Amino acid sequence: MISRVGGCVICGRKKIEHNHAGGKNFVAWFTMSFCPKHHAQFHALVAAAGIDLEYHPDPHERLLRALKAIQICEFMLLEALQELHSRSTSIDLTKVEEGINEHV
Repeated sequence: MISRVGGCVICGRKKIEHNHAGGKNFVAWFTMSFCPKHHAQFHALVAAAGIDLEYHPDPHERLLRALKAIQICEFMLLEALQELHSRSTSIDLTKVEEGINEHV
């Protein structure tokens, strides 16, 4: 699969792995581009939250688990945005915006 993003959605590293954010058994088509470090972090957070991404026969339970895992991705993105914002006082934001636009 070719990524439309230039790298990891968290840090921008070019070496990426396509992570099934909603679990490959639940929402296989929804992937996030993570570097190996952030892919491992995602799975560690999922495990710490007690989210089981193994197949379950109940479609409602699969959806609940997928949505919980997607919330972990959202949390990671929000944390990265907050960190970027906290550093933004010393960064020329036009350069950041240009970098983001290059990856879109």
